[in-house]
Amino acid sequence: MAQDVYSKSMLTKVAWYYYKEDLTQNEIADYLGLTRNQVVRHLEKAKTEGIIQFHIYGMEANCLEIKKKLVSHFQLKDAYIIPAPKNKADIRQSLAKAAAQTVQSNLTENDLIGIGWGQAALQTVDQLSIDPAKNISIVTLTGGVNHYFQNRNHHSEGGFQGKIFAIPAPFMASTDEMARLLLTEPSVADILDLASLAKHVIVGIGSLAHDSTIVIEEKLTIKELAYIRNQQAVGDILGQFFDIEGKIIDLPLHKRLIGASLNKLKEMNVIAVAGGEEKVNAIYGALKGQYISTLITDEETAAALMKLGGD
Repeated sequence: MAQDVYSKSMLTKVAWYYYKEDLTQNEIADYLGLTRNQVVRHLEKAKTEGIIQFHIYGMEANCLEIKKKLVSHFQLKDAYIIPAPKNKADIRQSLAKAAAQTVQSNLTENDLIGIGWGQAALQTVDQLSIDPAKNISIVTLTGGVNHYFQNRNHHSEGGFQGKIFAIPAPFMASTDEMARLLLTEPSVADILDLASLAKHVIVGIGSLAHDSTIVIEEKLTIKELAYIRNQQAVGDILGQFFDIEGKIIDLPLHKRLIGASLNKLKEMNVIAVAGGEEKVNAIYGALKGQYISTLITDEETAAALMKLGGD
């Protein structure tokens, strides 16, 4: 096979003829001068390159029924409920794929996407595959995210290819005074102002488990987390902790955070990506606090949320 057979042009042609023109693999092989096996390999590579994307709009009846109840009970704009994954360890990746599909299906040209700190939101970015012609940009809602984009090749073929505006500051300052100074820096303040214009905002919801991202990434210690738990906190969004009714807990660390406030999120179109038994209370608190517009979760978590809500 020639060196350039796997060019983007050829991959696109094979995908188009197979999925849009309904040609058989043999017909495509004859038309493009390939073997049938080469056509199969082209289709597989087109999937991995993001040229072929599958948007599954149908849902199981149970997922659809739970979705309706969630949206009604918590006054959500929308919800996307995926079937419970067989392997619980895969839940974050599965939810990120669903979140990316949700965002992509609602994008228009020149849209700005806000990204919160945390693995769920950042893995959703990894799953985005957007036509560069749409001129989509990303802006971060907190500090401490810039290194993520630097360490991942989002500008590679098949990955996110838009502009990224990252807050040039840490997730959390060392002191209250340092946080105040950073928040008044034009380079930080300008990005936060830009973030307020995001059409879609993607956030994760953290739990107070010992293996939560905020602990693993050493933003908080186990001891600090235990103290926060003793203050009746159940979860956090953007490092801001709240109780089961969604009330923000009065914590000293909140004054050291560099990012958008939870109250600001109430004015935005927030897509929360979270699931799993350990996050039920955290998601419930976020829903009660009305920090979420759309929830992406799995059916078991959704059922548990409805049970907790008395339905």
